[in-house]
Amino acid sequence: MVVVSEAAFQPVEPQPARPAEATEPGERTERAQSNETRGSRASATRRPPGLTGRGACVLIAGSTFVGGLLDMAISGHRGHLFGVLFAIASALGAIAVRKKDVRTAMVAPPLLYCVLTFVMSLIDQGGLTGGLLTREAFYVGNAFVTGAPAMWAGSLLAAAIGWYRLRGAGRR
Repeated sequence: MVVVSEAAFQPVEPQPARPAEATEPGERTERAQSNETRGSRASATRRPPGLTGRGACVLIAGSTFVGGLLDMAISGHRGHLFGVLFAIASALGAIAVRKKDVRTAMVAPPLLYCVLTFVMSLIDQGGLTGGLLTREAFYVGNAFVTGAPAMWAGSLLAAAIGWYRLRGAGRR
């Protein structure tokens, strides 16, 4: 059982506000100084707008992987949708990444294409016979031959956009 006294229910009278400290014209109060410090600390920890380099890699890999899965569901194997989405995602990654990480967005597309091709080869086994190594070697080799235009297009788009952004940043 909890016992509460009547004093707990008495109204509390508001206290009058303390007068502001008198300062000389050039002197700042402690509160004003702490607000300025807090504001500068907050601006120093804010991130610049845009994706990080890792975010651009996730954008490229995620959208291309989903496109490859859709392509396999529609046509039975990895095809043109995979390549088109790779090129578009590479360009978007180079556009959306923050300036500090532009070089990552320029280098990542060909590396991600290699990784994505290998991952897709593990999923897409349509019509291939033989052992695992033989199927993988054939699939990856075929993907680099038939997918070369998409890989080159995505890589060149990312490099051109990145170069333009870096060149523009140097002039300012």
